Amino acid sequence: MEIAYFVGLSLCLIGYLSTSALLFGSNAKGPLRAVFLITYVMMIVWSVGYALGATFSSSPFFISPFLESLQIGMWSLLLLSILDNQPISMSKMLRSKYVLTIIFLIVIFNFAIFSPFFDEAMELRLVIGGGLLGSIIQLILIEQIYRSAGEQKWAYKPLVLGLAMVNIFHLIMMSNALLLSAVDVNYLASRPYIYAMLTPLLLLSMKRVSSWNLRVFISRDVVLNSSLLLFSGGYLLIMAMTGYVIQQIGAAWSGILQIVFVAGALVALAYIFISESLRKYFRTYIQKHFYANQFDYREEWLKLTNTLSETDANQDFYQTSLKGVCGSLHYSTGAYIMLQHEHLELVTSDVFGLSHKSLLELHCLIPNLEQSHWIIDLPEFHRTEYETHFNDCKVAGLLSDGIEIILPIFISNKLHGCFLLSSKNADRIKVNWEIKDYLTAVSSQVAGFIKSNEAKVRLEENAKFAAFNRMSAFVVHDLKNVIAQIGMIVSNSKKYRNNQEFIDDTFETLEHTKERMDKMLSQLKEKQQQRSSAALIELNKTLSELVGDFQDRAPSPIYVAHPNELSLDLDKDRFSSVIGHLIDNAQQATDENGSVLVKLTLDSAKQNIKIIISDTGIGMSKDFINNLLFKPFETTKGNAGMGVGVYEAKTFASENGGILTVNSDLGIGTTFVMCLPLASKEN
Repeated sequence: MEIAYFVGLSLCLIGYLSTSALLFGSNAKGPLRAVFLITYVMMIVWSVGYALGATFSSSPFFISPFLESLQIGMWSLLLLSILDNQPISMSKMLRSKYVLTIIFLIVIFNFAIFSPFFDEAMELRLVIGGGLLGSIIQLILIEQIYRSAGEQKWAYKPLVLGLAMVNIFHLIMMSNALLLSAVDVNYLASRPYIYAMLTPLLLLSMKRVSSWNLRVFISRDVVLNSSLLLFSGGYLLIMAMTGYVIQQIGAAWSGILQIVFVAGALVALAYIFISESLRKYFRTYIQKHFYANQFDYREEWLKLTNTLSETDANQDFYQTSLKGVCGSLHYSTGAYIMLQHEHLELVTSDVFGLSHKSLLELHCLIPNLEQSHWIIDLPEFHRTEYETHFNDCKVAGLLSDGIEIILPIFISNKLHGCFLLSSKNADRIKVNWEIKDYLTAVSSQVAGFIKSNEAKVRLEENAKFAAFNRMSAFVVHDLKNVIAQIGMIVSNSKKYRNNQEFIDDTFETLEHTKERMDKMLSQLKEKQQQRSSAALIELNKTLSELVGDFQDRAPSPIYVAHPNELSLDLDKDRFSSVIGHLIDNAQQATDENGSVLVKLTLDSAKQNIKIIISDTGIGMSKDFINNLLFKPFETTKGNAGMGVGVYEAKTFASENGGILTVNSDLGIGTTFVMCLPLASKEN
């Protein structure tokens, strides 16, 4: 019995320590919180005091007048504070009549007990009488609390039942002691267990009574695991009692029977902890009977947010949305059907095997859903409110396919689609007003997720089209230059057709033209621009040949070479293309009496090579240079130009670590300067 007594005191200590920690860690304020905390601390002192007394005294079972007066006084103060819950400061509460009266009575009681005027028998009678009086007073206060609770009786019920249980037990114990002039040790050994059983009831009322403003949070998982442990403890206790009966009855077979029985009991216990269906049953039971809300919305919201945020590029975001919605209800089966131009398209797996009848029923429901924004609980579709709003619709096909909930998703106040949900192996959730509000919040979050991902897909598609259009523009630009070369050959063929040197040059040009056209065709097929590999090119030679290609049109460009050889590691074809375009632009902007100059210089200080293309043409305005010149598809040539040449020249310079600058005046001319970093030897 001593071991059971110490176990009971330990449970009582752990229970009130845990309850104190929960209350201390909450954001609650006010004098009532302080009274609860002091009462719990007093019970901790009470448990420790009796445990120490039982350890060091000759008899472990005794009654301490001081500890008894302390616990009776604090529980009475707690009941009085609950009955007269006034929003006063802590200092005023400590000076209140209740506190002063209880302190005075505790002092007087202990003074009388420890005075030399009473013997041990009289001291015991005083303790018993004080205990009886305290229990009677507390029962009266408990009755007053429950009577004045009004509509909150449900919230106060755990507190009232728990404290009534403790005081009735205490009343019986003290009445028995008064008759026998001694306290029964069985009652003393049982008392810590009674006080320990009170702690969960106190926590439940603290959570339920909103006027106390205590806001103690107990995780559903903690309650679930604690309940499983309590259930397992009860199960093992029953198994132990059954084993004892087997031992008494089984005689010679008791050893074998006990071993077989214990093995079976352990297997059954393991199943209790492993079985997911049993855990779901416990979770549902706890949510229905111990919590005002059906879900822990903070935990569910975090879970939904994590589900939606963990999607990757390779995962279908509609499937991710479905996973989040199903997880919010602890369902595992569902589908998302999207409304596109008055047609329904299933964008997730068809887990229901939707029949033609179900699709027709959905088409009937859609117009009403667009107007009402209702969440439909199909098993309850026979109710009056559904018949009023969906009077022409049937749902027999949907029900036969196993669908239970239709959750509409609205984006920009337009119906985007519906989630079709089924509990399957989970517990079916009835869609009441709480669940409707919850699912409305979930659908709003999921709608935002779908909207952002659909916008992302459209942006990616637009980016691909933009890249293709840009590549096509450069191909067309290159094609225009190729046509110009072919046109040059055609225009000179009549004059030089018998000139062998011209014929040789023509074949060489046509071969080069074929290569360029093959490259352009490859770009169109592969949907990306091709770049030739960079190679070391001598700039004087390359620019001289390039300027020579433009000598057939006035004004003929003049090339001023650098006295030394200058070489750079560049894509020769691209370099020739962008410089040729700048020369072509200069010729088109300048009349026949003007001049076009191409010059190669070296800035030794900055280690830069400069290619200067200047003309005496019509020039450009500052506004055009600042706002339009370097933008693709902007041109001063009307339909004759593509508007990508200067943009490509600037891009080419930037990709090679350089820069393209321009200086122009209307009616005077324009100068382009391409600066490229020196990356080769200088002779």
